[in-house]
Amino acid sequence: MEKQELKNQKQEVRYLKDGERVRSRELYEEVFVEDADGFSELYYKIKAQDNQILVAEDDGVIVAMLHRNPYTFRFRGTSVPADYIVAVATKVTYRHQGLMRTLLTKALRDMYADGRPFTFLMPADEAIYTPFDFRLMGNDDEESLAALSGDELAEDYDLFVEKDEAYRKRHIDWPEWETTPMMLRLVDASKFVALISAEEPQSLVLRITDPILPENDGVFCWSFTEKDSSLTRSDAESELTVSIADLGSFLFGMLGAEELPGISKTAFQKLEQVRVVDGVYINELV
Repeated sequence: MEKQELKNQKQEVRYLKDGERVRSRELYEEVFVEDADGFSELYYKIKAQDNQILVAEDDGVIVAMLHRNPYTFRFRGTSVPADYIVAVATKVTYRHQGLMRTLLTKALRDMYADGRPFTFLMPADEAIYTPFDFRLMGNDDEESLAALSGDELAEDYDLFVEKDEAYRKRHIDWPEWETTPMMLRLVDASKFVALISAEEPQSLVLRITDPILPENDGVFCWSFTEKDSSLTRSDAESELTVSIADLGSFLFGMLGAEELPGISKTAFQKLEQVRVVDGVYINELV
């Protein structure tokens, strides 16, 4: 991917190449001081071997970063790729300069180009990610669920991580792990709604606002069948305007149709027929 120049001519944003990901470990240990030495060692031995690490460099020194760790989810029998954003960090002396906004914006646009329907993260502070249209999602994380097979999880959960060979290769089993709430953002709305169906065929003209990903922004005809749905750009008058954040919250069952701002009775009746995500289980550290 192309390097992105920042206002300071000595600064640039890019992905670290194979063999140089370890260069980000210094910043990792500087910022995440609560992580035991043993964990950072495992992280860079296992996770950072093949993930994507997006960094901002100043005169060759890494001053901010985020990691895109690949996962595959099972959603109602379909395998869905998604990146887990972790290790979001900026050197203290470089904070409040817009570097993290640059990194998050580029990462989201790159994930769209890579065909990711959604992304997720574990926030240290929700307020950091809310402006980027991330929202909290429901997530069961009982310890007893970790031992269940995919078929067993599918009985109660629409969305959960597939524990395939790639997962087992990258997994870090850390005994002191305690889960916290996850945040989610739709990346490619069209790809995600293709997984969503309705109780009966119908359509809704929807205006979606997305200030970061223009591909999601605009007026669409949202057409449903009993198996899937699709978004097609439309010149018709919209029946409902919704932010990409609220659309994600609705589709993941965290926001009821009646809670969407400005919803009409007709739009409400249509959205009540949508089969939104029912049950999410993510118990991952990084």
